[in-house]
Amino acid sequence: MRVVAVILIILSLCACAAPKAVEAGPAPISETPETQASEPEPEPEPEPEPEEPAVLSFKVVSGLTPEETLEIYLNQLYRSYVEMKPLDLSPVVNFEHGRMMQNLQSWNDLLALRRRVIFEHDFCFVDTERKPYSINYIKAKELSDQRMNYIDLRDYGEGTLALHFIIKGEPGEAYPPLFALNSEHTVVLTFDGERYKVAYHYFPGSEGKFENDLDVKVITKVQMFAQLYAEFAKVSPEVPEVLYDRAYDGEAAVGYALSYCESPNPDFHFVGDWYGNCMNFASQCIWSGFAAPGDTPKNYGSMTNEWYCGKSGGTLIWSSVSRFWNWSQGSRCPMQTVTFNHVYGVQKGDLVNVSSHASEEQGKFTHALIVVDEEKLLFAQNSPACFVYYSDLANCDFRFLRPVSINA
Repeated sequence: MRVVAVILIILSLCACAAPKAVEAGPAPISETPETQASEPEPEPEPEPEPEEPAVLSFKVVSGLTPEETLEIYLNQLYRSYVEMKPLDLSPVVNFEHGRMMQNLQSWNDLLALRRRVIFEHDFCFVDTERKPYSINYIKAKELSDQRMNYIDLRDYGEGTLALHFIIKGEPGEAYPPLFALNSEHTVVLTFDGERYKVAYHYFPGSEGKFENDLDVKVITKVQMFAQLYAEFAKVSPEVPEVLYDRAYDGEAAVGYALSYCESPNPDFHFVGDWYGNCMNFASQCIWSGFAAPGDTPKNYGSMTNEWYCGKSGGTLIWSSVSRFWNWSQGSRCPMQTVTFNHVYGVQKGDLVNVSSHASEEQGKFTHALIVVDEEKLLFAQNSPACFVYYSDLANCDFRFLRPVSINA
C-alpha cells in the first residue's frame, strides 16, 4: 500500500508540472476592463531637427587688412542673398556714422525676407545659385565722378581709409543688388585699433536706397506676403489696337539691352552714373524696338522732335525718367503706349519704373529698367550697368509702360 501511495503522489506532482493545453494558444481575453489587453505603446517620435537661425551671423578675427575685411563683407552679403536670410553685419560694419549703413542693414534684411516669401509661395523666379565674381580695385584718380569731393575721411576718425573698386561677374547674369556690377564702388573703412569696419558704401543708386529722406523699415513676414500678393495680382494689361505703321518689336529691344547693358554703345551719348544713365539706356532700348533697317543714332531714325539722342547728347525727355513718362502720356505724343501697375503680364521690351520707399515724396519714380525675360522677370538697367531680378527690387513701388507703335 505504501508503494502504491508513493506512485500516486509522484503522478500527481507530474500532472501539476505539465503545461495546460490552452497555454499553447492565445490567452482568453476577459470582458472586464481590469483584464483587457493594453494597446502597444506608440513608437517614439524622432527628435525635431534643430531650427535654422533666424539671423545669419559670423565672426571676424583681428588683424585683417582693409581688402580682406571688404571681401568678407561682400561674401557674407552673397551668403545672405543665396540663403534668403537676414544677416547681422555688425562684425564688419560700423553703424555710428549717419543712417547709410543702418539703412543698408535694414534693406538687406528686407531683401532676404522678400526673396524667401516669393520663393516659398512661388510668386516668381528666385535665383539661389551662387556665381563667381571678382573685385577689381581702382585708384581715386580713376573714378569717373566727383564723389570724393563730398566724402571727408576726417569725419570718420583716425586710421580711416577708402577703397575704390568695380565688381565683375559672369556676363548676362544677375548678382546681389548691393554688388552693383560693372559700376564704381567706394567703401570707407574705420579702424578701432584692432579691426577695420565698413562705415560708408557708395555705388550708383545707393543714395536713393540708403541716404534718402526716411529710415528703411523692416516689416513682418505677414506684411510682406500681403504686399507681394498685391504686387502679383493677376490683372492683365490692356491690348490696344495698333495706331501707327511703326509697331514696337520687344525682341529687338531685348537684343539691344543684352548687347549694351553691361557696356555702353559708343554711338550714343553716355550720361554717366553720377547723374544716372538709366533712362538714357532705356530710351536706347525702346528706340531699337522701333528702329527700321538702316536707322542709326546718327540719322536719328525712329526718333522724334522731342525724343532723340546721338553721340553728342540728346533731350531731357530721352534721358529723364519723369519727363519721358509725362511726355509719353501726353495727347500730342507720337508714341502709342499702354501703362499698367502690376508685374503680371509683362512682356519683353516693357519699361519698368521704380520709386523708393525711402523717399518722402510719394510716387517719385527715379529709376528705369527694361524687361529682358518675362518668365524669370529679369530686367536690364544702367546706373548700375547690370541685370537684376524683379524678386530683388526691395522697398519700392513699380509702374510699367509698354510701347505699342510710333508715328516716326
